[in-house]
Amino acid sequence: MVKSYNAEGDVPVWARSSAFLLKPSSSPYGFIDSKGGQHDAASSDELQLKLKTSKHSFDYVWTPASARLAVAEEVELTHPALRKRQSLRASLDISNGLRMTALFGAALLWVIYPLLASGHGGLRAVYSSQFVGLCSLLLLIFGLLPLYSGLKLRRHLRGTDASSLFSEVKEAQFDAWLRGQKAPFTYGLMIGLGVCLIAQLYVQRGHFSFDDSVLKAGLLKETAESFPHIKDGDSWWRMLTAPLLHGNVIHFLMNVSGVLYLGRRIELLARWPHLLAVFFMSMLAGAFASYHWVPDMMAVGASGGLMGLLGFLLAFEMLHPALVPRPARRRLLAGLILMVITGVFGISFIDNAAHAGGVIAGVLYAGVVFPKSGSVRRPIALKRDAVFGYIVSGLLVGSVILAVVKIIA
Repeated sequence: MVKSYNAEGDVPVWARSSAFLLKPSSSPYGFIDSKGGQHDAASSDELQLKLKTSKHSFDYVWTPASARLAVAEEVELTHPALRKRQSLRASLDISNGLRMTALFGAALLWVIYPLLASGHGGLRAVYSSQFVGLCSLLLLIFGLLPLYSGLKLRRHLRGTDASSLFSEVKEAQFDAWLRGQKAPFTYGLMIGLGVCLIAQLYVQRGHFSFDDSVLKAGLLKETAESFPHIKDGDSWWRMLTAPLLHGNVIHFLMNVSGVLYLGRRIELLARWPHLLAVFFMSMLAGAFASYHWVPDMMAVGASGGLMGLLGFLLAFEMLHPALVPRPARRRLLAGLILMVITGVFGISFIDNAAHAGGVIAGVLYAGVVFPKSGSVRRPIALKRDAVFGYIVSGLLVGSVILAVVKIIA
């Protein structure tokens, strides 16, 4: 079903010389900061000074040694400034992590104490409380994770010297290539989710809750008992619409940011038909799993499709290890572990069945469609892949239209 092609030989596309732009200036030295600002320098000393005093981080550097831009990790004279920024980031993460851990830890204790003191339900009441789950999740995301990240980075810096940055060149090149590529179908997915959000906001205008729109097109499950006034609550079409809705704006922003990163990576590495197919099949698999395994919880959200993208990438990049640097692959595994931990912390309001269904669907899709390969070449979309992709595109567009109609009806 897939075929490989690479015009520049056995070099990953993100490591080719053509992956980086020509120097933007006639100055012998310079850099591009994270905001896109260009900074020229007449000498290496001037470049180092500007790097150390820059208000923003820096993505690309140029020197007389090359006609093209290079990632900062590749140029030795940038390493002192990079190490300084890494040290500052570690300190900031540790400081913020400690502060947020204290804040949300206190909030968690404040929520848990009355539940235990009341004597009603005990630990079961604590574990099933949505407030406990929310405080635990906030503690994890904004406290413990930044603290762990900062301490890990500080330990790494103490155990290495500036030359260790050379080992990060491939990962930096891969990330820079990803950021610089267009991914129209990923943005198409995000637009589809955004259209459904706008419909929800229109229906819920003046209200913080999204309950009305969720009742109209979410996955309600045991409708006859819980929502007797809704006649179509268990209709099959809700498996198509529910994954496109969200419980609130924060829920939407979290999912769509994940779609942006994972979707772009799939579109650029495995090609767009597989991006759309994985998302569509995984969102259905997540909805199906949620419907059958979590009968007492309403369900909405693109997390089933999102977890499918993650599962697909984990399997696809394991089958094609030469396509992606190993540290970048490890980040995906860390993301999966984080989602499992998040599911445990937020079990009272996170649909773990939908997450599991999505991951399994994504892994299975990669394993069935893509054979194992040691090549650095990316698969290309064949005509039959494109036809399949257009069919899935139509199904996704139809699902968005159906969701909007049901929401505003």
